[in-house]
Amino acid sequence: MEQRKNPALVQEARYEPAIVIPIKRGSSLIDWLKANNRLIPRETVEVEKVKSDDDLDVLMDGDDDEFDTDDDD
Repeated sequence: MEQRKNPALVQEARYEPAIVIPIKRGSSLIDWLKANNRLIPRETVEVEKVKSDDDLDVLMDGDDDEFDTDDDD
């Protein structure tokens, strides 16, 4: 018998139906990652909280005098 280098590669007859890999019920990709220590935890991201709506009002209450409404062009 021939020794295969990669057992995942199997030659199938061209006109024969392919062998279907059975699904393991109750297991998921997440479970597999955890079982093989391949699940990388997310890094915590600090979210800057807005103090209040007053901060936005201050930013929006700029002087509109700089805006020229005349179309002299």
